Amino acid sequence: MAERRAPWLTLALALLAAVVLAPLAWVVLGSLKPSNLEVFDRPFAAPSRLAWENYARAVDEGHMGSYLVNSLLVTGLTVLLVVVLGAWAGHALSKRRFPLRPVFLALFVLGLALPVEAYLIHLGGVLEALGLHDSLWALILPYTAQSLPLAVLLFSAYFTTLPRELEEVALLDGVSTARFYLTILLPLARPVVATVAVLTALHAWNEFLLALLFVSDERAKTLPVGMIAFQQSHTTDYPALLAGLSLISLVSLAGYVVFNRQVVRGVVEGAVK
Repeated sequence: MAERRAPWLTLALALLAAVVLAPLAWVVLGSLKPSNLEVFDRPFAAPSRLAWENYARAVDEGHMGSYLVNSLLVTGLTVLLVVVLGAWAGHALSKRRFPLRPVFLALFVLGLALPVEAYLIHLGGVLEALGLHDSLWALILPYTAQSLPLAVLLFSAYFTTLPRELEEVALLDGVSTARFYLTILLPLARPVVATVAVLTALHAWNEFLLALLFVSDERAKTLPVGMIAFQQSHTTDYPALLAGLSLISLVSLAGYVVFNRQVVRGVVEGAVK
Protein backbone atom coordinates (compact mmCIF):
# COMPACT_ATOMS: atom_id res chain seq x y z
CA MET A 1 0.00 0.00 0.00
CA ALA A 2 2.82 2.37 0.86
CA GLU A 3 4.49 1.65 -2.49
CA ARG A 4 1.25 2.41 -4.37
CA ARG A 5 0.86 5.72 -2.61
CA ALA A 6 4.43 6.82 -3.22
CA PRO A 7 3.96 8.04 -6.84
CA TRP A 8 0.82 9.98 -5.91
CA LEU A 9 2.59 11.51 -2.94
CA THR A 10 5.53 12.48 -5.16
CA LEU A 11 3.17 14.04 -7.69
CA ALA A 12 1.33 15.97 -4.97
CA LEU A 13 4.60 17.29 -3.54
CA ALA A 14 5.78 18.27 -7.03
CA LEU A 15 2.55 20.19 -7.67
CA LEU A 16 2.84 21.90 -4.31
CA ALA A 17 6.44 22.86 -5.06
CA ALA A 18 5.38 24.25 -8.43
CA VAL A 19 2.66 26.37 -6.85
CA VAL A 20 5.10 27.72 -4.25
CA LEU A 21 7.98 28.33 -6.67
CA ALA A 22 5.95 29.83 -9.53
CA PRO A 23 5.63 33.33 -7.97
CA LEU A 24 9.33 33.35 -7.12
CA ALA A 25 10.21 32.31 -10.69
CA TRP A 26 8.01 35.10 -12.06
CA VAL A 27 9.71 37.66 -9.81
CA VAL A 28 13.23 36.55 -10.77
CA LEU A 29 12.46 36.37 -14.48
CA GLY A 30 10.71 39.75 -14.39
CA SER A 31 13.66 41.32 -12.63
CA LEU A 32 15.88 40.42 -15.59
CA LYS A 33 13.58 41.80 -18.29
CA PRO A 34 14.25 45.19 -19.88
CA SER A 35 10.67 46.52 -19.99
CA ASN A 36 7.25 46.37 -18.35
CA LEU A 37 5.82 44.96 -21.57
CA GLU A 38 7.89 41.78 -21.31
CA VAL A 39 7.06 41.39 -17.62
CA PHE A 40 3.30 41.17 -18.22
CA ASP A 41 2.98 39.96 -21.82
CA ARG A 42 5.38 37.02 -21.39
CA PRO A 43 5.49 36.44 -17.62
CA PHE A 44 7.30 33.08 -17.64
CA ALA A 45 9.23 33.45 -20.89
CA ALA A 46 12.97 34.03 -20.91
CA PRO A 47 13.94 37.70 -21.17
CA SER A 48 14.96 39.04 -24.56
CA ARG A 49 18.17 40.13 -22.88
CA LEU A 50 19.48 39.97 -19.31
CA ALA A 51 18.83 43.45 -17.91
CA TRP A 52 21.25 43.39 -14.97
CA GLU A 53 20.88 47.17 -14.76
CA ASN A 54 17.61 46.58 -12.92
CA TYR A 55 19.58 45.25 -9.96
CA ALA A 56 21.99 48.17 -10.20
CA ARG A 57 19.05 50.58 -9.98
CA ALA A 58 17.58 48.67 -7.04
CA VAL A 59 20.89 48.92 -5.16
CA ASP A 60 21.78 52.50 -6.13
CA GLU A 61 18.41 54.25 -6.29
CA GLY A 62 16.64 52.03 -3.78
CA HIS A 63 19.54 51.90 -1.26
CA MET A 64 19.00 48.14 -1.02
CA GLY A 65 22.61 47.61 -0.02
CA SER A 66 22.35 49.74 3.12
CA TYR A 67 18.89 48.34 3.93
CA LEU A 68 20.29 44.82 3.66
CA VAL A 69 23.22 45.59 5.96
CA ASN A 70 20.87 47.16 8.51
CA SER A 71 18.54 44.15 8.44
CA LEU A 72 21.46 41.75 8.86
CA LEU A 73 22.81 43.73 11.82
CA VAL A 74 19.41 43.99 13.50
CA THR A 75 18.62 40.32 12.96
CA GLY A 76 22.05 39.05 14.01
CA LEU A 77 22.29 41.10 17.19
CA THR A 78 18.68 40.31 18.14
CA VAL A 79 19.24 36.57 17.73
CA LEU A 80 22.47 36.74 19.76
CA LEU A 81 20.83 38.65 22.62
CA VAL A 82 17.73 36.45 22.70
CA VAL A 83 19.70 33.18 22.71
CA VAL A 84 22.19 34.27 25.38
CA LEU A 85 19.71 36.04 27.67
CA GLY A 86 16.98 33.47 27.08
CA ALA A 87 19.26 30.57 27.99
CA TRP A 88 20.53 32.38 31.07
CA ALA A 89 17.05 33.28 32.34
CA GLY A 90 15.63 29.90 31.38
CA HIS A 91 18.29 28.06 33.35
CA ALA A 92 17.75 30.28 36.37
CA LEU A 93 13.99 29.71 36.32
CA SER A 94 14.38 25.94 35.91
CA LYS A 95 17.16 25.27 38.41
CA ARG A 96 16.99 28.09 40.97
CA ARG A 97 14.41 28.52 43.69
CA PHE A 98 13.79 32.11 44.81
CA PRO A 99 10.73 33.96 46.20
CA LEU A 100 9.79 35.88 43.03
CA ARG A 101 10.16 32.95 40.64
CA PRO A 102 6.37 32.53 40.07
CA VAL A 103 6.09 36.27 39.43
CA PHE A 104 8.80 36.19 36.76
CA LEU A 105 7.21 33.15 35.11
CA ALA A 106 3.85 34.94 35.04
CA LEU A 107 5.46 38.03 33.50
CA PHE A 108 7.05 35.99 30.72
CA VAL A 109 3.72 34.29 30.00
CA LEU A 110 2.09 37.73 29.94
CA GLY A 111 4.73 38.85 27.46
CA LEU A 112 3.50 36.16 25.07
CA ALA A 113 -0.09 37.38 25.25
CA LEU A 114 0.52 41.15 25.23
CA PRO A 115 0.19 42.65 21.73
CA VAL A 116 2.65 45.29 20.64
CA GLU A 117 -0.18 47.80 20.15
CA ALA A 118 -0.82 47.76 23.90
CA TYR A 119 2.52 49.39 24.72
CA LEU A 120 3.42 51.06 21.44
CA ILE A 121 3.03 54.66 22.66
CA HIS A 122 4.93 54.04 25.90
CA LEU A 123 7.69 52.23 24.01
CA GLY A 124 8.10 55.22 21.74
CA GLY A 125 8.42 57.52 24.77
CA VAL A 126 11.05 55.29 26.36
CA LEU A 127 13.13 55.14 23.17
CA GLU A 128 12.88 58.91 22.76
CA ALA A 129 13.96 59.47 26.37
CA LEU A 130 16.96 57.17 25.91
CA GLY A 131 17.97 58.89 22.69
CA LEU A 132 17.62 55.69 20.66
CA HIS A 133 15.07 56.96 18.15
CA ASP A 134 16.23 56.69 14.52
CA SER A 135 18.91 54.12 15.38
CA LEU A 136 19.24 50.37 14.96
CA TRP A 137 18.96 49.95 18.74
CA ALA A 138 15.41 51.30 18.51
CA LEU A 139 14.64 48.01 16.75
CA ILE A 140 17.12 45.60 18.34
CA LEU A 141 15.99 46.17 21.94
CA PRO A 142 12.21 45.92 21.28
CA TYR A 143 12.69 42.88 19.06
CA THR A 144 14.75 41.24 21.81
CA ALA A 145 12.09 42.02 24.40
CA GLN A 146 9.35 40.63 22.16
CA SER A 147 11.18 37.37 21.48
CA LEU A 148 12.52 36.76 25.00
CA PRO A 149 9.30 35.43 26.64
CA LEU A 150 8.98 32.46 24.29
CA ALA A 151 12.75 31.86 24.35
CA VAL A 152 12.86 31.84 28.16
CA LEU A 153 9.94 29.42 28.44
CA LEU A 154 11.44 27.06 25.83
CA PHE A 155 14.86 27.07 27.49
CA SER A 156 13.31 26.67 30.93
CA ALA A 157 11.29 23.64 29.83
CA TYR A 158 14.39 22.08 28.24
CA PHE A 159 16.74 22.72 31.15
CA THR A 160 14.24 21.14 33.55
CA THR A 161 15.09 17.78 31.96
CA LEU A 162 18.83 18.18 32.65
CA PRO A 163 20.23 16.82 35.95
CA ARG A 164 21.09 19.40 38.57
CA GLU A 165 24.36 17.60 39.25
CA LEU A 166 25.68 18.70 35.85
CA GLU A 167 26.35 22.26 37.02
CA GLU A 168 27.64 21.14 40.40
CA VAL A 169 30.23 18.83 38.83
CA ALA A 170 31.31 21.55 36.39
CA LEU A 171 31.76 24.11 39.16
CA LEU A 172 33.69 21.61 41.28
CA ASP A 173 36.04 21.08 38.33
CA GLY A 174 36.81 24.78 38.32
CA VAL A 175 34.62 25.81 35.41
CA SER A 176 33.45 29.40 35.80
CA THR A 177 29.77 30.25 35.56
CA ALA A 178 30.19 32.11 32.27
CA ARG A 179 32.20 29.26 30.75
CA PHE A 180 29.61 26.74 31.95
CA TYR A 181 26.86 28.62 30.13
CA LEU A 182 28.81 29.11 26.92
CA THR A 183 30.66 25.80 26.58
CA ILE A 184 28.37 23.29 28.29
CA LEU A 185 24.83 24.59 28.64
CA LEU A 186 24.30 26.13 25.19
CA PRO A 187 25.79 23.14 23.27
CA LEU A 188 23.53 20.79 25.24
CA ALA A 189 20.54 22.99 24.37
CA ARG A 190 21.33 23.03 20.65
CA PRO A 191 17.80 21.94 19.61
CA VAL A 192 16.25 24.82 21.54
CA VAL A 193 18.95 27.23 20.35
CA ALA A 194 18.12 26.33 16.73
CA THR A 195 14.39 26.76 17.28
CA VAL A 196 14.74 30.07 19.13
CA ALA A 197 17.25 31.41 16.59
CA VAL A 198 14.99 30.63 13.62
CA LEU A 199 11.84 32.08 15.20
CA THR A 200 13.68 35.20 16.36
CA ALA A 201 15.39 35.71 13.01
CA LEU A 202 12.11 35.43 11.11
CA HIS A 203 10.47 37.98 13.38
CA ALA A 204 13.35 40.46 13.29
CA TRP A 205 13.86 40.11 9.53
CA ASN A 206 10.20 40.62 8.58
CA GLU A 207 8.97 43.03 11.29
CA PHE A 208 7.45 46.16 9.77
CA LEU A 209 5.40 48.19 12.29
CA LEU A 210 8.14 49.21 14.73
CA ALA A 211 10.62 49.75 11.91
CA LEU A 212 8.15 52.11 10.24
CA LEU A 213 7.30 54.09 13.38
CA PHE A 214 10.63 54.37 15.18
CA VAL A 215 13.11 54.71 12.31
CA SER A 216 12.72 57.61 9.87
CA ASP A 217 16.41 58.11 9.14
CA GLU A 218 17.20 56.68 5.72
CA ARG A 219 20.53 55.35 6.99
CA ALA A 220 18.90 53.16 9.65
CA LYS A 221 15.95 51.71 7.73
CA THR A 222 15.63 47.96 7.27
CA LEU A 223 14.53 46.02 4.20
CA PRO A 224 10.75 45.82 4.85
CA VAL A 225 10.40 49.59 5.26
CA GLY A 226 12.98 50.37 2.59
CA MET A 227 11.15 48.15 0.13
CA ILE A 228 7.92 50.10 0.67
CA ALA A 229 9.72 53.39 0.02
CA PHE A 230 11.33 51.93 -3.10
CA GLN A 231 7.97 50.64 -4.31
CA GLN A 232 6.35 54.05 -3.88
CA SER A 233 9.05 55.71 -5.97
CA HIS A 234 9.08 52.98 -8.68
CA THR A 235 5.39 52.17 -9.05
CA THR A 236 5.67 52.05 -12.86
CA ASP A 237 9.17 50.56 -13.09
CA TYR A 238 8.29 46.90 -12.51
CA PRO A 239 11.63 45.36 -13.55
CA ALA A 240 13.51 47.45 -10.97
CA LEU A 241 10.82 46.75 -8.37
CA LEU A 242 11.02 43.01 -9.03
CA ALA A 243 14.81 43.22 -8.82
CA GLY A 244 14.50 44.63 -5.31
CA LEU A 245 12.06 41.88 -4.36
CA SER A 246 14.42 39.29 -5.81
CA LEU A 247 17.28 40.56 -3.68
CA ILE A 248 15.19 40.21 -0.53
CA SER A 249 13.97 36.73 -1.47
CA LEU A 250 17.36 35.44 -2.55
CA VAL A 251 18.99 36.59 0.70
CA SER A 252 16.37 34.66 2.68
CA LEU A 253 16.87 31.58 0.52
CA ALA A 254 20.64 31.82 0.86
CA GLY A 255 20.28 31.94 4.65
CA TYR A 256 18.14 28.82 4.56
CA VAL A 257 20.59 26.96 2.31
CA VAL A 258 23.50 27.81 4.62
CA PHE A 259 21.79 26.99 7.92
CA ASN A 260 19.21 24.34 6.99
CA ARG A 261 21.40 21.44 8.15
CA GLN A 262 21.88 22.97 11.58
CA VAL A 263 18.17 23.73 11.91
CA VAL A 264 17.05 20.25 10.80
CA ARG A 265 19.66 18.59 13.03
CA GLY A 266 18.53 20.64 16.00
CA VAL A 267 14.87 19.81 15.42
CA VAL A 268 15.64 16.10 14.99
CA GLU A 269 17.74 16.01 18.15
CA GLY A 270 15.00 17.77 20.03
CA ALA A 271 12.45 15.23 18.80
CA VAL A 272 14.70 12.30 19.79
CA LYS A 273 15.22 13.72 23.26
